[in-house]
Amino acid sequence: MTPTETSPLAYFVSPKAWKRLGVRLRLSQRELQIAQGVLRDRKESAIARDLGMSRHTVHTHLERLYAKLSVRNRAELMLVLFGAFLCLTAVPGSKLPPICGDQSTGRCPLRS
Repeated sequence: MTPTETSPLAYFVSPKAWKRLGVRLRLSQRELQIAQGVLRDRKESAIARDLGMSRHTVHTHLERLYAKLSVRNRAELMLVLFGAFLCLTAVPGSKLPPICGDQSTGRCPLRS
């Protein structure tokens, strides 16, 4: 990750966590790559360059990703990704680092 990435979640999500997010949300490898680009606040043209495909193809993947996750835009997609990530970190015994410092004490409001 580079300092130009603006999404806070981009700094927290490790490759292992991305893999788990993909499984949890039932995303294909390509959908996961597109989601990562969105989370890093990359434009469709930049994602296309990164992945070696046309902007139109990225746009098509992004539209299908929106439909799959029942979201309408990038903001909603980021909320779904962040929510799924928080759920993964709050699972008892999760090896992903918690976002909430109180998770280990059992006082984390993210745990149900």
